[in-house]
Amino acid sequence: MNSKASLTAVLVAGSLLATACSSGSGSTSSSSSGSATGSGAGASSGTGGGSGPAYPGDLTKGKHLTIYVEGLADPSSGFFRVLNNGAQQAGKDLGATVKYVYPSSVDLASYTQTIQQSMATKPDGLLILGIGDLDAVAKDATSKGIAVAFNPAPSVKDQPLRDPKDVYVSRVGADEYAAGSMAADRFISKGAKSIICVQEEVGDGTQTQRCNGAAASAKKANAKYDHVAGDPDPGKTASIVDAYLRAHPDVDAVLATGQPATAGIVAAKKAVGKALQTAGFDVSPDIVSMIQKGDLDFTMDQQGWWRGYISVLELVHYIRYHLTQANYFLTGPTIVDKSNADSIAGLVAAGVR
Repeated sequence: MNSKASLTAVLVAGSLLATACSSGSGSTSSSSSGSATGSGAGASSGTGGGSGPAYPGDLTKGKHLTIYVEGLADPSSGFFRVLNNGAQQAGKDLGATVKYVYPSSVDLASYTQTIQQSMATKPDGLLILGIGDLDAVAKDATSKGIAVAFNPAPSVKDQPLRDPKDVYVSRVGADEYAAGSMAADRFISKGAKSIICVQEEVGDGTQTQRCNGAAASAKKANAKYDHVAGDPDPGKTASIVDAYLRAHPDVDAVLATGQPATAGIVAAKKAVGKALQTAGFDVSPDIVSMIQKGDLDFTMDQQGWWRGYISVLELVHYIRYHLTQANYFLTGPTIVDKSNADSIAGLVAAGVR
């Protein structure tokens, strides 16, 4: 991605924050648990106080902004804790209220209903997460004067620049195809000749892109590659991979596409008792501990805190200044391994990494 454009957006945010602090009238937001916004839904919000600082050139004339983050799960732990923490911090820094809501079940109908409930409150902006075709509801929101952002961002190879007609004013996320490719390249650089990608949830588009990237790099290097259907249950993934490794003793590198499957491939490696490169996706205290102990070689980090923070930042800057980034903001891929696991362990525990 264009790092210069992304750095510019972050520097603008810092400049605005400095202005707010020097004025002595800046508002802040804090995160708290809230009641359901719909049947079976959950919410947490950061509520700004005061009239807020004066932002030179503000097209809203000082209006206090409210942004809804349409999550997919309880933000008390895991990936959505990190994403929500980033979004809430952006609200504090930018003087906006950020409300996190999520549906009672993760399916397109329930999620769309939750978004529509948020729209009924007439917020200034929405962050929608991709679990299906949501363009229609996004266009509906836009027609009502609500700015809409999206997670994730497309791969650079598919769309290097933002389409000016895009209904979403911002798309933020990791390049999943590139992440899978980067993981396989690392395996190969350390001597891997036969790689398998264990997909935690077959059919999930994000995880499919991760395996596709790994497959492309393996093919380019003339390494063997196979796709293995895993399971969200770590124990089941361990059994599947254990059996596969015993039937295919030439396999020397295993990539898992999610946190539970990562625990599963580590368990399978121990059970088989052979030299094996292993890698996973995302960061958690357990995964960092695996790396520190030497049970996992590395993990691909999509830096979820930034997915929340930058999405809110770009929404607020669009609403206040009609600024849009010319490309999409990629938060990953990055690698966490033994060289940096110790340095980020505290951040992981705090829900920032």
